[in-house]
Amino acid sequence: MEAKENPGQGPGTEIAAENAADVSGGDCTTVSVGPVTVSGSGSVGDALISIYDGAVSATSHVIETVANAAK
Repeated sequence: MEAKENPGQGPGTEIAAENAADVSGGDCTTVSVGPVTVSGSGSVGDALISIYDGAVSATSHVIETVANAAK
């Protein structure tokens, strides 16, 4: 996620609505693990679960492919 900075804004001042959405959890969650980035609506936990499920599926596919090639 790209940082949105406003150098003229000091502590205690109101922030823009789009920045408030990012701070409060907002409409979109982005989680990056190495080269894998998952974005979506939902919590960080949901994004991490998606990453885990994708890693399990990829690993399963590789194991199945190697097993079939070894037959």
